[in-house]
Amino acid sequence: MPTVNIEISPRVHIGLISMHAGASRKNGGLGFAVEGPTAAIKTTSSQRSVVLDRRQKPMHEQEIERLRQQLEHVKQQLELSSSGTFEITGSLLTHFGMGSGTAIKLACIEGLLKVNRRTARTEDLIRLSRRGGTSGVGISTYFYGGFAFDLGIVGGLSHQFVPSSMGASGALPLQLHRQNLPEWPLGLCLPRKCEPKSQEEEIDFFRRSTPLPSAKSFEAAYVAVFEVLASLMERDYPSFCQAISAMQETEWKRLERAEYAPHIDRTAKALRELGVDCVGMSSLGPLLYFFASSDSLKRVYAHSEQLDADIFLTVPKNSGRRMTSS
Repeated sequence: MPTVNIEISPRVHIGLISMHAGASRKNGGLGFAVEGPTAAIKTTSSQRSVVLDRRQKPMHEQEIERLRQQLEHVKQQLELSSSGTFEITGSLLTHFGMGSGTAIKLACIEGLLKVNRRTARTEDLIRLSRRGGTSGVGISTYFYGGFAFDLGIVGGLSHQFVPSSMGASGALPLQLHRQNLPEWPLGLCLPRKCEPKSQEEEIDFFRRSTPLPSAKSFEAAYVAVFEVLASLMERDYPSFCQAISAMQETEWKRLERAEYAPHIDRTAKALRELGVDCVGMSSLGPLLYFFASSDSLKRVYAHSEQLDADIFLTVPKNSGRRMTSS
C-alpha cells in the first residue's frame, strides 16, 4: 500500500461578514493562502485509525481523539478496506488563526482515500470533512490557494452561530470570487503573551458575541466588497492596505481583537511604528498578518525579541496543497 504525503500551508482569514439574526444567508468570509509555515501529513495504511501529532505544539488530546473518530467514521461510511495512521509534523500551528484545523482534516481524509486507491470529488471531500459551514475560505485555499470570498450558507434565520470546527451543515458555502493574490510581501506575527483559544473557548466566544446588529453586518459587507475585493481585483496595493485597516474597525473583528486586549493592539501599533503598511488579525487570532516593503519586513524580523513575538516572513500562495505518493 502507498504512503501519501500532503504538505499544507496557512490561510489568513480577513473576516466574517453576515453575523446578524434574521438574514437569508449567514457567515461568509474572505481570506487568502500564504506559503508558510507549513505542516506535513503522512498517511500509511493500518488496521485501525491512529493520529500522531508530532508538532512542537500539538492538538489537545480530545481534539486528536475527535479527529481519529471522524476518520474511522469516514472509513466505515465509504466501506474502505484499510484505516490509516496519520502523522502530523511541521510548524503550522493549531488554534492560532492559521486555518490548520480545516487543512489537517482534509489532508487526512485525502490521504485515507489515496492509501485505499479511491478517489472523490472536491465537493465530496469537503462534505466528508464537515468543514466550511462557517466560512469557505479554508476549504478553497486548501485546494486552490489564492484569495477566496464566499457568501456563506443559507440559514441566516437561525440564531445559532458557531466556529468552523462545529459549523457542519451539509451545505457548501457559495463562492463569490477567487483569484491569485499579487506577490505582495507580507509577514506573520504571533505575540507570545497571547494564549490561543481551545475549541471550547472558540464556541463560547461565538455564543456570547452573536448575533450582531444587522447594521454591523452591512458595514462589514461594504468594506469586504467595495474596499478589500475591489482593491485586489484592481491590484491597488495602497487601497488594499487601507481596506485591511478598515476591516479591523468592523464590529466582528473588533470583538475578536478584544479577546487579546491589550497585547494585540500594542503589538499592531509596534509593527506600524516599524514601518509596515497595514496590520490585520487573522480569524479569531491571535495571529497578526502585515504587508510591508522588503526592507520593512527585514526590520520587523530583526525586532522580534523587542516585539516579544515569533515572526515569519512569507509570500502569498496561489496553489493548493502539495501531494506526493511513494
